[in-house]
Amino acid sequence: MDKTEHQKNSAMPVLVDLVAMYVITGLLLVILAALLGRLELSDAAVSIGIIATYIVSCFAGGFFIGKKKKRKKYLWGLCVGAFYFAVLLLGNLAVNRGLDGQLVHMLTTAVLCILSGMAGGMLS
Repeated sequence: MDKTEHQKNSAMPVLVDLVAMYVITGLLLVILAALLGRLELSDAAVSIGIIATYIVSCFAGGFFIGKKKKRKKYLWGLCVGAFYFAVLLLGNLAVNRGLDGQLVHMLTTAVLCILSGMAGGMLS
């Protein structure tokens, strides 16, 4: 197997997992929106729901990639968590045209995504 084919085979599972992670995120956010409409949740409860969505999505992504890769699962989980956060960050920068004083929030989100992805990989 030549080097480019090996790289292609390594990148595809990560991309598939990222798509799966965002599908999970979408489903969880739809559920959160339905709960918000039904139960009139507070802002704090919605924030907790969003954080839980990040954690569950990244954990699932780390778990899926760990099952596929078999070796260095924690590192692959960490990578998909970091990629997930990178896409979130790029989306935020595109929509808000900057961080607008959200640096602490973004760093916290990065740590949550990376660690939960790594935990998913370790437990796969």
